[in-house]
Amino acid sequence: MNHPSSKSLRVAERLQEEGVVDTHFHVGPELLPRRYDVKDLAQAARAWNATLVLKNHTYPTTPLASYARRHEGVRLLGGTVLNRFVGGMNPDAVLSAQSGNRTDPQGDREEPTFVVWMPTVHAQAHLDSLGFAFDPRWGGGCKTCEESLDGAQPRTETAVAVFDENGDPVPELPAVLEAIASVKARLATGHLSAAEVVKLVPMALEAGIPAVILTHPHFPSIELSDDQLCALVKDERVFIEHCFAIHTIEEVPLARFAESIEHTGTDQVILSTDFGQVHSDPFPDGTVRFATAMGDAWPDRFDEAELVRLFCDNPRRALGLEP
Repeated sequence: MNHPSSKSLRVAERLQEEGVVDTHFHVGPELLPRRYDVKDLAQAARAWNATLVLKNHTYPTTPLASYARRHEGVRLLGGTVLNRFVGGMNPDAVLSAQSGNRTDPQGDREEPTFVVWMPTVHAQAHLDSLGFAFDPRWGGGCKTCEESLDGAQPRTETAVAVFDENGDPVPELPAVLEAIASVKARLATGHLSAAEVVKLVPMALEAGIPAVILTHPHFPSIELSDDQLCALVKDERVFIEHCFAIHTIEEVPLARFAESIEHTGTDQVILSTDFGQVHSDPFPDGTVRFATAMGDAWPDRFDEAELVRLFCDNPRRALGLEP
């Protein structure tokens, strides 16, 4: 049996004390198995006084988060992903997602923000890169997903276009951005290509969106360069989200994260897990493992104070949350 090192325990204590904020945690039920439903995840997060943003590729999680805050006493936040399941580039999908934030019958308490992701499994870049929507590695043995790799004819998927073949915004994009700004939600860039992200971010900021989170920039369909990241974070409203799952599932070396952070600095960098898969570590074990690995490999860069900034302070700032 492996026992945590004293250093790992110290890191865990600091993160628990400061309050982990994970901007990217998957919850079920979904079209593929997930480790947690909202009640089980709330129970796991409660002891850590953690804040988790619930992600689901198929439906809005704002009602689940609202339930958890009101009935489980845990600060979970919701979101919606603009895949075909909610109508793609649909401003009404953004407006309807805010309904899950209205939990106070007296109406005298402002509810926390939520996150709107650009398309993920239905992004054109994702489909071009992977060949199908749901990666079998996400499901931990998901038969429906595995059929795509076992010689069966993959289901034909239609992409949700954000930019057309000429690189111009689709007509629906401005209305979607205006809707996100109107409800003061945060925009995450999903699985769009690097070229699309570079075009999208200035449009989002100009529309008045409070903050933009660059979703796992080293995911195969994205591959934002360090120079592109440096240019994007010149605006203090833009944050880079490095996710542990891109290492544990997509097998991108942690050294790639560290190299990128050397270029961009840490002021607008978030470390999150992107966990919730049935075969990934439970919460908070994955968070502690990620933090410990970064601290062990690069102790001069990622000491305990810096890890607190990356796992707690910066994501809290990106989401506009009070400590």
